[in-house]
Amino acid sequence: MIDVTKLSVSLTKHGAYKVALLLRDYDKDQVLKHLSDSVAGINIESAQAKKTLAADQHGKLPDFWNEARARGSETIDATVLLAIIVSHQNLIAAMRGAEAKGPFTGTVRRGTNIDGKAFTNFANNIEELGYSTEHSPDHVSFNVQKLFSISRLNELAAKLLQVKLSSIGWDGKTSIDDAAISIGLHRALAVSESEFRGWLTAGAIDIGERSEDDAFFFAGEDDTAPGTFVFKPGHSPKKTGTVAVAPATKGALANLLHNEMQTSLFAKLEAEHGKGCVGTEQTTGAGTAVDLVVKTPTSCWFYEIKTAMSVKACIRQAIPQLLEYAYWHGKADRADRLIIIGPRPITKQATKYLHLLRTQFKLQLHYEQHAV
Repeated sequence: MIDVTKLSVSLTKHGAYKVALLLRDYDKDQVLKHLSDSVAGINIESAQAKKTLAADQHGKLPDFWNEARARGSETIDATVLLAIIVSHQNLIAAMRGAEAKGPFTGTVRRGTNIDGKAFTNFANNIEELGYSTEHSPDHVSFNVQKLFSISRLNELAAKLLQVKLSSIGWDGKTSIDDAAISIGLHRALAVSESEFRGWLTAGAIDIGERSEDDAFFFAGEDDTAPGTFVFKPGHSPKKTGTVAVAPATKGALANLLHNEMQTSLFAKLEAEHGKGCVGTEQTTGAGTAVDLVVKTPTSCWFYEIKTAMSVKACIRQAIPQLLEYAYWHGKADRADRLIIIGPRPITKQATKYLHLLRTQFKLQLHYEQHAV
């Protein structure tokens, strides 16, 4: 039986995050030899470092720390952050009780589950590892979305949790995601149970990234009068590249990726179908616009671009929009093919799902990967 009270690393000793600095420079078997009086600015209490890094009874660190080292500083910092959170029940409780503003985010206030020097050290760890969006003497706000987008971090997280949870009574008879959920880790990271399971087991989190245009679409009137659709070829590129924004403003990053995918896809499809046969931002006549349209000799193909972190989320977001664009006016004369565009390769289950919709319900829905 899992006993979360056994998670009890010292919260008043400063500098847990500094083990990440050591891991950048030292093999996992050398890290504990450099906790103090070795590297300028680093003086970490030995018991704290061992518990944080899940050392065994002989003081040996698990092999996954070298795997993290091989993947770079971003992976090291994210894995250390997870290790710190699951090192004490009060840290899990503090993040579970955070004031949430949306997925991945929260604000922990001094005096809520954690106080005094323990709060100061906790907030400093969040700040130094790069997951703080606001930090003051009485509160720290965090956004851990970046953690879920790091390639294969879920594999390291599973190995970390296996060691940590085994030390507090997990016997392996339940799945690792069930065990982590039982101590509320999903809530600490501000995601749902299903989202956490999807990430830990498959590396993808089923939470859609919606742009401002999507939000407008889903908030639209229920009885918008149908209008006329007229195809217009061409494309006006929007801003692409990177933007300096706080982690919380994830929509800005999603929009830039969407724009880049749209421009790249336009060029690809124009090369395939010919100049004058492809257009972007095509007005539907109902106050909405199709991301991209290909004009065929007999009809049109409608494309909707999504940037979510899983194929399932892309499909979930795109289908209602594509169906409305094509059929809201009450006829089936606008498009004979509806294509969802996403950044990831299609999965086996998504292939089966879309095949069923095409064969059983005669909805010509397809998914295509377009990575940039």
